[in-house]
Amino acid sequence: MIETASRALLSLGCFVGVGAALMLPFTESGSAARIVSVLALLLGLGTVAGAVAARLLAARRHRTDAMTDLTDDDVTTLEETP
Repeated sequence: MIETASRALLSLGCFVGVGAALMLPFTESGSAARIVSVLALLLGLGTVAGAVAARLLAARRHRTDAMTDLTDDDVTTLEETP
């Protein structure tokens, strides 16, 4: 479920970020449209960073959970009788 949600957030963040980056050259400096474009670009970059972080944390958790099944138990030896 985390993979699907992070993939959707990654797509949304890319869409918002690229759209805002394309709008920057067409807006006048200091105008409200420029401020909104910069804020949208920051929002898109933050969304992408959050989605990537969520995917990395989920992958690390799956890898850690998989390793707990593979760890060996303590070896106990039988005492030898003299």
